Amino acid sequence: MRTFVNGNGLGAAFLASRAPCWVAELFTVTLMSGAVWRWTSFDRSLAVAGNTWLSAGDGAPLITRNRFGVKNTVEVPELELRLGCSDALLGNLKTQIHNGLFDGATIEMDRVFMPAPGDTQYGYVVLFAGRLAGAVIDAEGVTITSKGHNILMNQQAPRNLYQTNCLHTFCDAGCAIAGGEAAFTFAGQTVLATSTASVIHWAPPGGFGVGLFTLGKITMTSGAAIGQVRTVRISTAGHLGLTYPLYDAPNPGDTFSILMGCDRQQATCAGHLNTSGTTVDNTQHYRGFPYVPQAELAV
Repeated sequence: MRTFVNGNGLGAAFLASRAPCWVAELFTVTLMSGAVWRWTSFDRSLAVAGNTWLSAGDGAPLITRNRFGVKNTVEVPELELRLGCSDALLGNLKTQIHNGLFDGATIEMDRVFMPAPGDTQYGYVVLFAGRLAGAVIDAEGVTITSKGHNILMNQQAPRNLYQTNCLHTFCDAGCAIAGGEAAFTFAGQTVLATSTASVIHWAPPGGFGVGLFTLGKITMTSGAAIGQVRTVRISTAGHLGLTYPLYDAPNPGDTFSILMGCDRQQATCAGHLNTSGTTVDNTQHYRGFPYVPQAELAV
C-alpha cells in the first residue's frame, strides 16, 4: 500500500471516506547537474510540501502521460511522457534535450488528491520513480520514456565474459593507465576547411601516426557544436570520420580536443604512446583473455 508523503497523516482517511476529490499528477525531473524541474499536468500551479509544481499556464511545458505500467513482479515499470508548449519555449527545450540535457536524469511521478482545487494539505503519493531511457523529438514536441530504478538489476550474469578484447574502456578506472585521459589527449586542435558534421579535417600532431586516433574520442570546445562528444570511427591522413555526425556542422577555426584510441588488444596495451611520445606499458591492467582456447578445442 502506498503512503502519503509530507501530508498531515489524514490522506488515507480522506480517500477511505470516498468524498469527491480533485486529482493532479506531479512530475519531478532531476538533472545530472542537480537542477530540479517540477511540472504538473493540472490547470494551475500547485504548492505541495514546500515546493511548487508549475503548470503550462505559468510557463511550464504542457505535460501529458501517455503510458504508465506497473506490475507486482520484478518486471521493470515504464513511464512515457509527452511534452509540448509554445514555439519559443518548445524550440529551446527541444534543442537542449537534443544536446543531452536529460542524459542521466531521473523522473518521479506523484499524485495529489485535493478536496478542492489547490488544497494540497494531504501531501502526495509517489507512483513512479526511474531514470530516463530515451527521448524522441518531433515537430510537435518531445516524447520521454523512463524506466524504473530496478532496471539496474537487469545485469548480465555472469557479469564478465571471457573474451580476447580487454573489458575496460581506455583510460577508465579499470584501465588505470599512467597519467589517465589527460596524458593521451591533444587539446586545442583546429577544424580545417571543408569539414562536415561527419568528417573533420585537421592537421594531426607531428610524429604521431594517424592510426593512433582511430576509436578515439573528440570533444568540441568551441563553435556551434561546443560540448558535443563523438567517437572517431576511422582516422586517416588529415581526416577524422565520426561514428555519428555532430548535431551542428563545425566551421573552420573551431577547436576540439581528441583522445587517442585503443583497440583493446594485448599488443596495443603493451605499447600505448602518450602525448609526450613516451611508450606506456599497461599490460598489468589488461582485462582480456587472449589465451582461452576455442570452445571446439576446450577439454
